[in-house]
Amino acid sequence: MNIDILRGTLDDIDDISSLNEKYMFYGSAVRPHFEELLQNPDNIALKCTVNGDFAGALTCLKGIALLGNHSELISRIKRLSEGRNIYTGDSVVVKSEYRRLGIAGKLCSGMLEELRNRGAELLLSEIWVYPDGNAPALKTFGSFENHTFLGHFENFYSDLHNLGYTCPVCGVKCACSAIIQLIELAGNEENT
Repeated sequence: MNIDILRGTLDDIDDISSLNEKYMFYGSAVRPHFEELLQNPDNIALKCTVNGDFAGALTCLKGIALLGNHSELISRIKRLSEGRNIYTGDSVVVKSEYRRLGIAGKLCSGMLEELRNRGAELLLSEIWVYPDGNAPALKTFGSFENHTFLGHFENFYSDLHNLGYTCPVCGVKCACSAIIQLIELAGNEENT
């Protein structure tokens, strides 16, 4: 099996958008979000192929970029980051038929390499938690050692329908929560 991690480009917009719509959020804002993300060279987009077939993707935004109205939390993160070079994890998604092959970990390793190349010092991690407590990305993003736990926020995505997103788990009235952590990138090179 040949697993490759490559840079995502605007040519991958259909694959990245449809993957995120199936497993993360769907709605009128998804495609424009990823088009903007892919057009900005400051952001990071990686894709994984298995034997040449699109299997998953990871996206990361430069700066502090939380979806929804979280102004107090964003102010707190700005104080904690003290103007350092920070990126926000946007999404990491793997097609169901390619799960349990270590693809999310490979995408995260590629992201860490890209972040180091860009001189990033911090990664803001937003781990989506379903109403039943399942947190698909916790294994991947919970493994970072040098992090500051900022909280587990209930109903974190409750206003996303106002932004053009719908939760595939809850529908329009999203009751999912999020675990937010600020990861110090120095010392986290080998954790994924």
